[in-house]
Amino acid sequence: MIPTETLQIVRAVAHFRNFTAAAKHLHKVPSAISYTVRKLEDRLGVQLFLRDSKRVEMTPAGEHFMEHTDKLLASLEELENSTRQMASGWEQELRIAIDNVVNQGRVYDLIHDLQEVRPETNLVINTEVYNGSWDALYHGRCQIVIGAPKDIPENIKSSDRFAWRSMGNMSWDFVVAPGHPLADVSGPLSLEDLRPYHSICIQDTSRFFRQGYNLLLDNQQVLMMPSFRATIECLLRGLGATILPSHFAKPYIEQELLIKKDVPDIYFNDSCLLAWNQENMGAGLKWILDWLGAETWMNKVWLQYDAEKPIGYHIP
Repeated sequence: MIPTETLQIVRAVAHFRNFTAAAKHLHKVPSAISYTVRKLEDRLGVQLFLRDSKRVEMTPAGEHFMEHTDKLLASLEELENSTRQMASGWEQELRIAIDNVVNQGRVYDLIHDLQEVRPETNLVINTEVYNGSWDALYHGRCQIVIGAPKDIPENIKSSDRFAWRSMGNMSWDFVVAPGHPLADVSGPLSLEDLRPYHSICIQDTSRFFRQGYNLLLDNQQVLMMPSFRATIECLLRGLGATILPSHFAKPYIEQELLIKKDVPDIYFNDSCLLAWNQENMGAGLKWILDWLGAETWMNKVWLQYDAEKPIGYHIP
């Protein structure tokens, strides 16, 4: 049987695409990571990773192995948590994914209130982008995701392990800096108007599901950024153009730091979902679902601009 530690090492290498970074994350020396992976490959008789001097990539066999490794480790963690949960009804650990389109500051209210009720429960909170939210839920990296896109992957829809409910609609704005060439174009913009300029995109965090939508046209130059906060900094400097959730864009538009332009042919993800794993659901996850409330309330606090909050409250 393959040791759990070996699976964790393979997962770290697959995530960081680098043996040194994986070793640092796991508090081990790089040679130990390389030795463990090589020993596993010898045992399986297949190569899991393609190596070069700077980066490693997974082979098709590695992709297959990694997908099942994620599921297996998630199952082991779930077994550990559910066994402890039997004593109190509460999960020992709750893993929450926050999609990057929602108001990030609201999560601190959730943390505060949960710690008041159950301080001994560990919380793991991650930010995901687009289909990364569904990927994290399906592969066990979280038990609940706030703000998942409305297009539900077939793996989720066809499984009775998962449930979801609407968070309501959201809107997007295509914006540029006042000094950007597109700012001076009168009337609605066509997709051809956008093509000569950099499109600022945020990398989908999905590891195994299909990567989601980005505003990127064929043969258009891309500027890939890690977050909406970094994206806005690029926009303010006139380094490109993109769409922003309206609750992120509004204060910048009101202060005339960004200009909103009409682009009729752009597709928008116009609604979000709250989704969770209902298998072995404990008291903690039930408490979170009650705390989050109904669709109207979730839409107001997670997907709308609140002028009484600082800009940093909204933007990840």
